[in-house]
Amino acid sequence: MHTVSMNAGKRGFTLVEMAIVLVVLGLIASLFVTPLAMRAEASRRHAAESMLDDIVEALIGFALVHGRLPCPGIEPDPMSPAYGLEQGPPCVLNVSGYLPWRTLGLSAHDPWGSARVSASQPWTGHWHYRPDKNFAEGAISLSTLPSGHIQIKDHDGNLISTADSRVVAIVFSTGPNRQADGLNATHSPTSPTFEAGEPTPAFDDLLRWIGHPLLIARLARSGRL
Repeated sequence: MHTVSMNAGKRGFTLVEMAIVLVVLGLIASLFVTPLAMRAEASRRHAAESMLDDIVEALIGFALVHGRLPCPGIEPDPMSPAYGLEQGPPCVLNVSGYLPWRTLGLSAHDPWGSARVSASQPWTGHWHYRPDKNFAEGAISLSTLPSGHIQIKDHDGNLISTADSRVVAIVFSTGPNRQADGLNATHSPTSPTFEAGEPTPAFDDLLRWIGHPLLIARLARSGRL
């Protein structure tokens, strides 16, 4: 009887017991993995916000040097010498344009993007950019006013930009889902409207815009006007 008791005490785990242990271990692991993934995503979003701030400063810096904003880049072929450079002036605004990152000396894409190697490859994570024609095709003066009717709306369709703010350029990241959301998914050559706001399940773009008063103030402060 004593021998039988010893053997019974040394028996291994049953399949049910092993399954329970694995489930428990999986739950414990998920408690660590989920916060790590959330922290990594928050870090990428913070990096994108910082990069957008740098882009705005670079665009204003370009205007300080050249007296105008750069035109968008539209060359699709990474092998072309014009790839990543501004196209114009005059600017090509009848198609969705991208930040001329080589012209500005900046990164081509946001933290979720990747470099393109062929003309047929999608512009995954590349910065979208749209300037006002009057501020990108000629010398900016105190009398220069926007003509492109660029507007910024919130998720409810309410205007964020106003008649006084007069948007002269926008730039945005397509965010973690790597595609333009909401109003940013469409393109209008004549009445461009964009969307900005906190991230939602259906919207994760990050957008910055430059208003007429800010740009004029920076140019005047530098003695450009």
